[in-house]
Amino acid sequence: MTPELEFQQHIADFLEREHGYERLGTSAAIDPAEGWMADVLWSFVADTQPQALATLSGQYGSAARDEFFRALREASRQMPLWMLLRNGLMVRGISFRLYYPRPRSAQSAAAAHYGRNRLAFRPNFRFGARHEEIDLVLFLNGLPIVLLELKHEAGAQGWNVHTAVSQYARRDHAQRIFQLPFLYIAADTSEVKVATDPRREENFRWFNTGLANQPMTPGEYPVEFLYREVLGKDRLLEALAFFLVHVPAREVEEGKPARPAFSIFPRYHQGRMVRRVAEAALARFVEHGDIGCKFLINHSAGSGKTLSICWLADRLHGLFKPGSDEKLVDRVIVLSDRKALDKNIRDELANFSHLKDVVGLARTSAELERFLKQQTSIIVTTQQKFAWLLERIEDDPQLKALRVAFLIDEAHRSQEGQMGVAIRLPFRDPQTPDGDDAVNDDATEEDEEDKLARIIREHDRNQLFVAFTATPSAATVQLFGAAFDNYTEAEAIEEGYIVDVAERIIAYKTLFHLHCPIARPDQTFPQGVLAKALLNVAFQDEELIQYKAEVMLRIFEEQVKPLIGGRAKAMIVATSRLAGLRYFEILQEKLRERGAGFKVLYAFSDFVHPVTGTTVTEYALNGLGAGELIEDRFEGDDYRLMVVANKFQTGFDQPLLAGMFLDKVVTDRNAVQTVSRLNRCHEEKRNVVVVDFTNNAARIIQAFAKYREGTPYAPTEPDQTQCVRLYREILDAEVFTQDNARSFAVLVAEGNDAAIQAEVQLLRLHFQAVVVEPEERKAFVHLLGRFVGSFRFLNCFFSYDYPLREFVDFAEMVGPQLIKAGTESELMKQVRATTVVRASVQEAGTLTRAAAGPRAKPRGGGGGGGSPPERVSIDDMLEKFRQQFPISEDEALFIRQVTEEKARDTDIRATVLSHHGDPIFLGEVFRKQVKAMIQTRYVELGRYEELTDEKYTDDGAIFDIMAVTVIGQQAGAVHY
Repeated sequence: MTPELEFQQHIADFLEREHGYERLGTSAAIDPAEGWMADVLWSFVADTQPQALATLSGQYGSAARDEFFRALREASRQMPLWMLLRNGLMVRGISFRLYYPRPRSAQSAAAAHYGRNRLAFRPNFRFGARHEEIDLVLFLNGLPIVLLELKHEAGAQGWNVHTAVSQYARRDHAQRIFQLPFLYIAADTSEVKVATDPRREENFRWFNTGLANQPMTPGEYPVEFLYREVLGKDRLLEALAFFLVHVPAREVEEGKPARPAFSIFPRYHQGRMVRRVAEAALARFVEHGDIGCKFLINHSAGSGKTLSICWLADRLHGLFKPGSDEKLVDRVIVLSDRKALDKNIRDELANFSHLKDVVGLARTSAELERFLKQQTSIIVTTQQKFAWLLERIEDDPQLKALRVAFLIDEAHRSQEGQMGVAIRLPFRDPQTPDGDDAVNDDATEEDEEDKLARIIREHDRNQLFVAFTATPSAATVQLFGAAFDNYTEAEAIEEGYIVDVAERIIAYKTLFHLHCPIARPDQTFPQGVLAKALLNVAFQDEELIQYKAEVMLRIFEEQVKPLIGGRAKAMIVATSRLAGLRYFEILQEKLRERGAGFKVLYAFSDFVHPVTGTTVTEYALNGLGAGELIEDRFEGDDYRLMVVANKFQTGFDQPLLAGMFLDKVVTDRNAVQTVSRLNRCHEEKRNVVVVDFTNNAARIIQAFAKYREGTPYAPTEPDQTQCVRLYREILDAEVFTQDNARSFAVLVAEGNDAAIQAEVQLLRLHFQAVVVEPEERKAFVHLLGRFVGSFRFLNCFFSYDYPLREFVDFAEMVGPQLIKAGTESELMKQVRATTVVRASVQEAGTLTRAAAGPRAKPRGGGGGGGSPPERVSIDDMLEKFRQQFPISEDEALFIRQVTEEKARDTDIRATVLSHHGDPIFLGEVFRKQVKAMIQTRYVELGRYEELTDEKYTDDGAIFDIMAVTVIGQQAGAVHY
C-alpha cells in the first residue's frame, strides 16, 4: 500500500471506529447526477417526520417522493445545501427537516431525533464521464456535506496539501458534487487547508492548530485534530448548525464592485475560542450557579476578530444549562472601542440572519435604555457607555438580577479612567473585608462609594467578561490574567491571513531647528506637553509639509500605486489635525496639477481652526453625503490616499491599503496597531510599503518583534499595600493631616464652590510655608499624584478603610492646585511664537527586520532572563556609560544622584522583595516602571534634554541601564 493510501485508510478507519460513521461500498446508491443518496434521505424523513410525509402523500399519492426530490433539486440550485439543512425544505407548503441539530435545551424539537442523523463516508468516490476520484466524501442523511483530498509528503510524487488544493481547482465544477457540500478539505499529514467554494485556489485558507500541528495522541498523524475533532459527529453537526454564515450577493454600488454570494466557515482559532469560552462559562454555571469569570482573547490583528465576537455573542445567547430550559446569559452586550467598529460588528451580525430580531445597535444612551427595557438579547454599543451601563444595571432590581456577558473589543484601550474602573470592580474578592477594622467610628452610615462597591460585589457573579486584544498591555494581563486563547501575529503571517507589514521600513529623517524669541529660561512647563507642542510646530511647518507631501506622492506613484493590480491605496498619518489639514489641502492641489486621476480624503475629528476660528468638519471638508461614512467613500476606486489625524489607527479594515506614510511618532503597542492597518489580505497583495518620517523606524520594527508571539507580559498580582505605604509617607511628611481631608470633605459635601476654593487657597499658602524649596514642592505634589493613581487602580481589586479613601479625594482635588506653574495660555503664547528656522528631510535608507535584529534588551542584564538582576555598583555603571555614551561630567552627576535616590526608595525595595523569585517581572515589567520613575525625577530636576535624547530613552540605553542598576542594588540589599 502506498503512503497516500495508508494515510487515507487510517482516516477512514478512524471515522468508522471512533465516530461511528458508516463506510459505504461500491454498491451504495448514489445519484450520479445529483451526488446524493435519495433512498437514505427518504428513509430519514419517513422515520423522523411521518406526519409531514403523510400529508404530502395525501396530496400526491405515489408521486410524493418525486415531488419531494423535485423541490430539493430546485431549492439546492437557489441556495446552498447547508442552508436547506439548517432551515428545512418546503415542499408545497409542507416543511421537512433534512437533519436535526444537537438540541440546545431540554424542550428542543431536535432532542428526540438528533441520534437518528446518519453519517456515512464513501472512499474513492468516482464522478463524471472520466471516472475521476475524490478521496473521501462525507454524507449526512444521504446528502454530501464534506469532501476530502488527502496527500502524503512521502509519496512517490511528492504531493502535499498544495497539490490537493490545485486538484480541487482543476476539477469539473459543473459536477454537483462540487456544488453541494459546505466544506472542501485539502490535507497532507502535517497541514490542512479548507474552503467553502473549491473553484479557485485562492479560496482555500489555512486551517491549522498553530504554527506547527502536533499529534494529540502518540502514534497519530500531526493532523489528528482534523479527523479526531473537526470530523467528529458533534463537532461537524455543530459547524453546520451554528458556524456557517451566508453573505448575500452585492450589486455594483458607489464604486464598490459587484460581489457574488458566498459562505463563511470559521478559521480554526475562531471556532476553538468560541467553544472554549462557551464550555468554560457553562461549566462554571453548572458548578457554581453563576457566570462570574473573565477571559482574555489574544488574537492578532487581521484574525477575523469581528466575526469571532459575533460568533461568540451568538453562542452565548443560545446556551442553556444541560438538561434544562435555563439560559446561560440573559443579555450579551458587545462593547466596541469606537463608532466605526460598531458598523463592522453590525454588518457582520446582519449576516447572522437568525439573530435579526434579537440584536440592537445602541448608538445613544436613549437607544441603550430602550434596548434594556425591551429585553433585547444582544446589544452592541460603545465602550464609553460601559460605566453608565453598569450603574444602570445595578440601579434597576430587574436588570441587576440578570446574568450579563460583556464582550469587549480592544481591551488594552479600556484600562484607563472610568472604563478600567468599571471593568475591574466586579473582580474584587467578595471575601475582602471593608477596611482594616470593619468598623469606622467616623462613619454613621454607609457612604455612596461603599454602597456601590457592596452592590457590585454582591452581584458581580452575574457578569461574564471576554476581552479581545491583539496587543495586550501589562495592565490588561494583570486585570484579566493570562490569555485564555492565543492566535499570534506570527501565526497569521505564516498562514497568509495578514501581510508582514514590518518586514522593511523606508526611513527618512526629519531635521529641524526651532527658535522662540520670547522664551524665558526661568519659566518651566510640563515636559511632555511642551515636547508635543514644539514637535507639532515643526511638523505643521508649511514648507516642510510641502516637501514631504511631494516625497510621499513620488513614493506612492512609483512603489505603492502599482501594487494589488494597480488598485493600492495609502494612508498618511499626520501628527495633528492642523498638520493633517495642510497635508490634505496640499495633496489636493498637487493631484489637480498632475491630473492624477485619483483623489485624497481626510479623516479626523471635527475641530476649531486656531487661526480662522471656524469649525472644520470631516463631513463638509470631504463632501460626504447624508449618513455616508468616510471609510465607505474610501472604498471607491477613485480615492487612493487618506490623511488621518488620530483616527483609523485601530479597527480600520481596508484590504487595498498597501502604503503608509508616518509623520507622527508611534511607539510600542500604538506602533503595532497603526502599521497593522496595512496587514489585511487581498488575493493580489504580496507586499506593502511603510515610510517613516519620524526617525523611529528601528523602534517600530522592535515593537512588532515584541508582540509577534503574543503579549510579552506575565500575569502579576496587584500589590494591596502600595497605596497604604504612599498614604503613610504623605502623613509622615507632616504637610497635611487627616483633619485637613475631613474638613475638606465636609465642604465638598455642602457643594459651595466659593468656600471650597477659599479653603484651597489656605491649603496652598500653608503648603508654601511648610515646603519652601521648589524641587521639594514638585516632589510632594508628585507623591500625591502617585497616591491617587495607585488607589484608583488598586481600589478596583481591594477595599480600603474610610480615612484613606477620604484622603484620596482630598489629594485628587487639592494636589493639582498647590503649585501654579506656567498657564496653558502662556505656554501656547510661546509655542505660537516659535518658528522653524531650518528644516530638511533626508532619506536614511531601508531598515529591514533582519537588520534591526531582535528587540533590544537592557545591556545591564535585566531584560527578563532566567535570574534576578545582578548587583552592580553605580561607579561601574558610570564607567560603562563613559565607554558606551558621550556623557559629560554634569550628566554623570545627575545620573549618580537619581540612581542613588531610587536605590534607596523603600517602595522599590518592597516590590523587589515581593517579586525576588520572578525575574521576568523584575527584568521586564518592573524595569519599565522604574525607568518611568527615573524619567519623572529628571522632569522634576528640569533635565529635559536627556528626556528627548535617544542615548537615554532608547531600549537598552542609559535610562534602561539605570533602572536595571537600581533593581540590582535593591535585589542585593534584599539578599544581604
